[in-house]
Amino acid sequence: MYKYLFFIFLLLSSCLSKKDDVLIPKEEIKGNWLILYPQHILKTDLQRKIYGRAQDSIVNFMGLKLVSFKNNGEFLQTDSLFGDHGKWTISDTGSLKITSAGKGFENFAGVFTGIKNDTILIEELVALENQPIKLIWHLKKILPGSEEGALFKNEMNQWRQKSSRAETEPEIKKRLVSMLEYYSLYFKMISVESIYFSPVRVFLPFSYYQHGIGLKEFNSQDYFTICFFNIANAKKGYEILKDGFEKTKDEDFPSGENYVIEYSKYFEMLARAIE
Repeated sequence: MYKYLFFIFLLLSSCLSKKDDVLIPKEEIKGNWLILYPQHILKTDLQRKIYGRAQDSIVNFMGLKLVSFKNNGEFLQTDSLFGDHGKWTISDTGSLKITSAGKGFENFAGVFTGIKNDTILIEELVALENQPIKLIWHLKKILPGSEEGALFKNEMNQWRQKSSRAETEPEIKKRLVSMLEYYSLYFKMISVESIYFSPVRVFLPFSYYQHGIGLKEFNSQDYFTICFFNIANAKKGYEILKDGFEKTKDEDFPSGENYVIEYSKYFEMLARAIE
């Protein structure tokens, strides 16, 4: 009996990354990651009802974000690449803490529970309406030399850094093209790695449909606006985007294996129309 139990233990242990028979979460967690989704562990009907009300908000808040665990202990969300960076620490037992790293990670506490292929599992206990809800976050490793690794580089994220002065039309156009190229690659990655996508991750004024994209009305409260020096520059950027959108109406909308890769191809088409 004990021999069988020991054999099962070895099989389970093989799913985790090990070195000299010791789990090393600190080394495994360093690098760039895409937060895929939270697997929820619900034990009662009450928990199911409570989590059902909060699930969309939780997934939209942290799902499909790009994050980095730096070698020097810094933690950052790519959305705040040019802002303040947080800190991360992890114990030998896998206890993970992230502090001062922006929304969702001001005071994150979880447990590194293992790694399957290139996906790490981090368990978090969330209190919702006085009920402890267990979430297991799945994070996909993004290799530095991969095409998607460019999404973490400063040069591909310069559009996130707001200008210190009003920009000219060519400068605004360049910022728009950079945004479109970034999100084209982001959607390309999502089309492979995820079964869903989150429009809130994309700071562009579009609505997404089956085999199509629609342009929203200009809204000074949208994330799109904060990417520019002021409202006037944002409005100019919107008009340039609208002109490019109108130009592409006569072209066939890209076809692909799923809707998200179609959005990726369209953003690339729109970037070329604006240039």
